[in-house]
Amino acid sequence: MSSTVADAVDCKGYPADKSKTGGWVPAVLILGIEIVERLSTMGIAVNLVTYLGGIMHLPSTTSANTVTDFMGTSFLLCLLGGFLADSFLGRYNTIAIFAIIQTLGTGLLALTTKLPSLRPPPCSPHHASCKQANGFQMGILYLALYLTALGTGGLKSSVSGFGTDQFDEKDEKEKSQMAYFFNRFFFFISIGTLTAVTVLVYIQDEVVRSVAYGICSISMLIALLIFFSGTRRFRYKKSSGSPIVQIFQVIVAAVKKRNLNMPYNLDMLYEDTPENLRIAHTDQFR
Repeated sequence: MSSTVADAVDCKGYPADKSKTGGWVPAVLILGIEIVERLSTMGIAVNLVTYLGGIMHLPSTTSANTVTDFMGTSFLLCLLGGFLADSFLGRYNTIAIFAIIQTLGTGLLALTTKLPSLRPPPCSPHHASCKQANGFQMGILYLALYLTALGTGGLKSSVSGFGTDQFDEKDEKEKSQMAYFFNRFFFFISIGTLTAVTVLVYIQDEVVRSVAYGICSISMLIALLIFFSGTRRFRYKKSSGSPIVQIFQVIVAAVKKRNLNMPYNLDMLYEDTPENLRIAHTDQFR
């Protein structure tokens, strides 16, 4: 059995040595990023309406829309993260860059809840209405939220894939470990979410909200440093390119060649790969 992984390299670009790279140790470092990502995202989202309404004095509809926009954006940006990872950055760089962005977002969010100048004054018992947050205060808050959403979406699309890169599918032992990794991956997601909706929400309501958001930022920073410590132990798969780019390449090629004459012998349109099944050419979409 080969001591290297055929389709993976180490941090220096050499074929990945099984005894020095991959396996459970680097996979656990990747799981640390995921559990903190869930802790941060859910810890912010589940209790954000009360902050927007009670502290920033926004209407309930605006508060609810802000939360749904935040969550929707974080999931939508998974497409961006996956595209960048497959086409340009690779999974390791994508995780590192967007984890840093999320750390900055949660850190800025902690500041917005800590500094009095970044939120409106408390409601006065002598006035029927409360003063809403001004444009500057809301701008800083939105910047913090969407930096967090960008970080979440960017790294979420690469964490599970980079985790499976640490196992060789052609090795029966590592193949079984890969299946076990997915079980642990979703278990860690659940643990992060559970901690967010219990411990972090309690800290926000009963202690200080800025402390809870600070925990999110510091936790991601620690997870990121631990992640960087495994750089030499990781296996890196060469990017095959984004399917989206390949689809557009086919469309562009089809448009450019739309007026070409078809050869008399249609077999000339096939590559010489007899082991693959052929789909007969047709003038219809079926």
